[in-house]
Amino acid sequence: MYLRRLEIQGFKTFAQKTVLEFAPDASGRRGITSIVGPNGSGKSNIADAIRWVMGEQSMKLLRAKKSEDVIFSGTTNRARSGFAEVVMTIENDDRSDIDLSEIVIARRLYRDGQSEYEVNKQPARLQDVALLLAQCGIAQRSYSVIGQGMVDQVLVASPGERKEFFDEAFGLRQFQLKRQNALNKLDEARKNLGQTEAIIREIEPRLVTLDRQVKRLQDRERFEEELHQLERGYYGHGWREIQEGMRAARAKVDAARAEEEVRELEAKKLERELDDMEKAIPVGDGFRELRLALDAMNAERSQLRERQMRLETKRAVAAVRAEKPWAPLPLSKILEGIQQLNEDHDALDSALSKPKLDPEEIREIAKRLRQVSTDLLSKLQRPAPEPSQEPERDPEVEREMAELAEEMARVATRTADIQQKMDGWNREEEDKRKHVFEVQRRLTQKRQEAQGAERRASDAMIDLTRFETRRDGFLSDLRQHASRLEEELDDLAQTVRAAPIQTDAVSRIQRLRSQLEWIGGIDPSIVKEHDETKERHDFLSTQTEDLRDSIQGLEVVIAELDTTIKTRSETAFKKLDQEFSAFFKKIFGGGDAKLVEIQPEPEVDEEGRVVVEVPEDAGFSGIDIQVTPPGKRFKNIALLSGGERALTSIALICAIMATNPSPFVVLDEVDAALDESNSRKFAEIVSSLADKTQFVVVTHNRATMHEASVLYGVTMSDDGGSQILSVKLEEVGKLKGRE
Repeated sequence: MYLRRLEIQGFKTFAQKTVLEFAPDASGRRGITSIVGPNGSGKSNIADAIRWVMGEQSMKLLRAKKSEDVIFSGTTNRARSGFAEVVMTIENDDRSDIDLSEIVIARRLYRDGQSEYEVNKQPARLQDVALLLAQCGIAQRSYSVIGQGMVDQVLVASPGERKEFFDEAFGLRQFQLKRQNALNKLDEARKNLGQTEAIIREIEPRLVTLDRQVKRLQDRERFEEELHQLERGYYGHGWREIQEGMRAARAKVDAARAEEEVRELEAKKLERELDDMEKAIPVGDGFRELRLALDAMNAERSQLRERQMRLETKRAVAAVRAEKPWAPLPLSKILEGIQQLNEDHDALDSALSKPKLDPEEIREIAKRLRQVSTDLLSKLQRPAPEPSQEPERDPEVEREMAELAEEMARVATRTADIQQKMDGWNREEEDKRKHVFEVQRRLTQKRQEAQGAERRASDAMIDLTRFETRRDGFLSDLRQHASRLEEELDDLAQTVRAAPIQTDAVSRIQRLRSQLEWIGGIDPSIVKEHDETKERHDFLSTQTEDLRDSIQGLEVVIAELDTTIKTRSETAFKKLDQEFSAFFKKIFGGGDAKLVEIQPEPEVDEEGRVVVEVPEDAGFSGIDIQVTPPGKRFKNIALLSGGERALTSIALICAIMATNPSPFVVLDEVDAALDESNSRKFAEIVSSLADKTQFVVVTHNRATMHEASVLYGVTMSDDGGSQILSVKLEEVGKLKGRE
């Protein structure tokens, strides 16, 4: 992997489009490209352009005050540019980590402040560019682009800053970026998990309530079906009993009236016969008076009997009407009973909690509890009155019945007296009136039989009236609670003829209706709300599980990255220490240099007590540099001279390049402070490292130019823009050979 091409347009002094080609020599050696030119020609702007396209955000490192300063500002002979653009092409010939044969990174900045990045002509973010360069092994802020004044920064930096520099040099930048991204994702996932769990905790109580309500609505369908079946049986059996009872009562009425009619006809026939005999056989005035009195008693008894039948009918109707159809106890009454039970229970708890128990008080509360629960249970069940129970009677009707009974008893007594007198008369007139008396006896018998038939007809009419009243109440209850069954009553009566009715059907129907009345207060739209809430709860639960899995996976990834960073850091540090010591001795011709790890220390308060412990797996917090030039004893780098500091920095940078070779390194006049002898050493070291790393060197040093394979010259044109002149020294050598 190497830097193949650099295109600059509108960046600082490069007003027009300028292209620099960087290619290995014929042997495949990455080589050294030198960029030379007089001061102020803009040659260092090439290093700034490479740093800028790699995503540098520090205006100080770019030698500018604001971002707009990197755009060509124009001269008296040339207008200013509207944008700055740098395109860097990296040839990925080994494809070790990235499956791309060519990587083209472009950055543009417009005067309105709009900035954009592209990777292979696709829009990208700064974070994407930084991660891609880290995967390529190109350090953005360390040794890949070393500008003027940056050589000494490694030495004067703090141990912590120096560690960050080395971490990037060790190639840990990509892992640190991945770790930081994982940490950001972990924080975001934990925040999302907290928010999701908070929402779940908020909607769970509502979902529980909705579950109960939906279950009740689901139970309603089951209750309605059960109630429908019970009502079909109950009303079918009831209607069949009423219809059969009415048919039987009508049959009795018809039979009794038919018999009464027959007996009346027979009595009238006997009366005509008796009249004929009385005309043929004169009777005394006494007998006629007795006969008239007996007829009067019979007529009065008939009137009293009719009155009795009317009163009995009135009594029966009142009794039937008193048999009110049951109705479910209202919900408010149930709640009142339950409230009373709760109050009695509270009173019992209060009595039991007293230091000195009062048995009488507890017994009274228990008695009241039993009475309230018994009353509530009886009101909830409320079965129909038993047939054996004696219905309440109307006092007025009973008084009239009593008076009627006395009058009928008086008539019966009077009739018996008259009959007794007539019997005496008959005995006297037995021989003469024997046949007349026989007819009279038969007439009396027929009339008694007619009266008996009339009485039976009256009783049957009472039964019929009772069934009709029961029918009216039955239909009223049916229309109130199950009007849908009214049209199919006859069919139900036939269907349930063979099926027995349940013994507790009435109480069960009452309980089902009460439950349905209670459930009826639930809005059916609650099902939609339940489904939406359940769907949201399930979605959030799934998201919660996904977030937990994601958090667990991120924690594993972070742990693996920590292990990788720690392992590579330790390995690279040991190698860097060895290479630094070797390059230091090579540059200085002796002496000693080493890198020292600084372990983190626990935080202590003013009294020296440990506030924050250092974790056991914590790595070192910084790196210190100790050097001893030949013939000297000090190790503090602050005591080095300016030249020694420059050589030490170069030795450290060369050690980094040898430890973790970067695809290319840009050196911007890092050899400016070296004398001729050290310049040659520096050029030799760079040349030895050029087999693995491509170097782009901005220099004035002849020794460095001598090691270069390509030479770019930068000049300043009359219009104030930088221009490039390239020379490939390999071809120059061939031309000299031909001469």
